[in-house]
Amino acid sequence: IFSVYCPAVYTYALIMLAVKAIKTRFEEKHQIEILQKEKATSELKFLKAQIQPHFLFNTLNNLYALTLAKSDLAPKVVLKLSELLDFILYQSDQASISIEKEIELIQGFIDLESLRYGNALDVSFEKRVDDLNTQIAPLVLLPLIENAFKHGVSSDPKNAKIHIDLLVSGNSIKFKVFNTKLNDSVKEVTNTKSGIGTSNLKRQLEINYPNKYTLEIDEKQDSYFVELLIDLS
Repeated sequence: IFSVYCPAVYTYALIMLAVKAIKTRFEEKHQIEILQKEKATSELKFLKAQIQPHFLFNTLNNLYALTLAKSDLAPKVVLKLSELLDFILYQSDQASISIEKEIELIQGFIDLESLRYGNALDVSFEKRVDDLNTQIAPLVLLPLIENAFKHGVSSDPKNAKIHIDLLVSGNSIKFKVFNTKLNDSVKEVTNTKSGIGTSNLKRQLEINYPNKYTLEIDEKQDSYFVELLIDLS
């Protein structure tokens, strides 16, 4: 009896122990994945929280300058600012938004800056989008626009040029931003490559699109060009 039943009992016990070990390992792996996802989500919120006050303070400074000059444009700036803040504060917490919403945000920011600089500003925004419902992580394009205005227009508003090109085709996004700059601002712009704006953007891209994006920067004496490619598949 011992020789017949003992191996069967031990075999059954070993099988049960193996199943339990596999189950425990699976649960631990699942828990680690959950913690990593929660960590990434928290980091994304932190990165977006950096963009929000940065954008707000820049715009308030513009508004302050207009009010000092008693400009009739101040009310328009307030209205445009309220529209952008509604998006940045309340809609940017979503995991993804339509490219149509992102375009509206970019256009709103351009309109806001155009109010500040007037007709002297040379800005073009070309859009070729095959599907306006294409989903994209919010606030990954705006930092590139902000940099173009900050380091291109603010240094030489009368002669500055900014050209923005957005192509959305199938499961890919190609976003290009070109801006002119003064020669003596080279050092300043170079230092911004490692600043909050660019580093923040790169980290957001790494979290949202790991191994599915490229960000290329080409800086010359009198110009600055950025090309961002995102694979949405």
